[in-house]
Amino acid sequence: MDEGKIGNVEMICLLVNAIACKAFFTSVAAVVEKVGTAGWYMVLISDIVAIGVFSQMYALSKAYPGKNLLEIYDDIVGKKVGKVLSFISCIMLFVTVSITLREFTDATNVYLLHESPPGFIVGMFIIAMVTVCFLGIEGLGRVAKFLSFILLFNFLIVMVLSYRTFQGYKLFPILGYGLGNTVRHGIMRSSAFGEFILLGVFAKALNNTKDLGKIGYKSLIIGGLIISIVLFSVIISFPYYVTTELADPLYIMVSLIQYGRFFQRIEVVFIFTWNLSTLIGLTAIFYGSIICYCHVFNIKDKKPIIISFGISTYISTLIVPSISIILDYIVPIFRGYGWIGFYTPIFISWAIWLLFRRGKQTNVEKS
Repeated sequence: MDEGKIGNVEMICLLVNAIACKAFFTSVAAVVEKVGTAGWYMVLISDIVAIGVFSQMYALSKAYPGKNLLEIYDDIVGKKVGKVLSFISCIMLFVTVSITLREFTDATNVYLLHESPPGFIVGMFIIAMVTVCFLGIEGLGRVAKFLSFILLFNFLIVMVLSYRTFQGYKLFPILGYGLGNTVRHGIMRSSAFGEFILLGVFAKALNNTKDLGKIGYKSLIIGGLIISIVLFSVIISFPYYVTTELADPLYIMVSLIQYGRFFQRIEVVFIFTWNLSTLIGLTAIFYGSIICYCHVFNIKDKKPIIISFGISTYISTLIVPSISIILDYIVPIFRGYGWIGFYTPIFISWAIWLLFRRGKQTNVEKS
């Protein structure tokens, strides 16, 4: 299947949606439960950590121009170990899709489609993801660019209209549960930005791989600001002990917007943003996991894999019996320790390149 080419703006739109879409669900309550009112700037600490790890990935990309992250693994550590590292990335992306899709499904079930079985919601969403994936990265990028500016405008509008629910005193205590606690969780929960590895996976789809650094830094900064704005708005709207009990605090906040008798219940605008951003983001992550899998097993035709991955995602999304398990165990564990799976392949490759490969490359270039 031809991967096609996409521009820098399209790639930024893909990455920002992949990073920011999770802020629409239970992650907000999980963050507030861990660090209290400091959640809005804890996210920025996580973002800074992710930018640091991305810088290592960017250094590898500059050292191996024209290659994607998976091929770089093979060159640095050998094909056998490289395939193991690529498979780890595949698993992390696949699990991210399953967890976020389950959060989306449960939120939709609770607030919108009360009578619809979860299997129906998951099935419709996966059909949409699979359909877009058959268009390839080029089609996905164009859809992301076309919709992202509309989604960003809608998002900013509902944030501005929510100002009547804002009460400044709810930001205090400003340090939450303590500065040390905030920094510690900020570092550990940096896996919330781990989707930046998609840029390395999709590197060969760029018109110019030299732009990889600009795209990555811009995407991480924009994604971090969006998630921080979401957390800031929720924290300043509700007491933090209430926020921790809500499955989707952002939806509740938007549903409280009311200006007179004829301008209320505008959460339908937010739902549009919520659904499409999640679809774009999860489709990008889903397609990235397929590329990793095909690289590991040297599969050239991705079409059968897209269908089988769709079925596997359906099963893994519904295998958890209740939303309480998602909220209490799966999301906290994955957000807290997911950085191990996202970052370890990059750490290993970067360290080996720095210690053993960099000097050889420099000597070859001089000679």
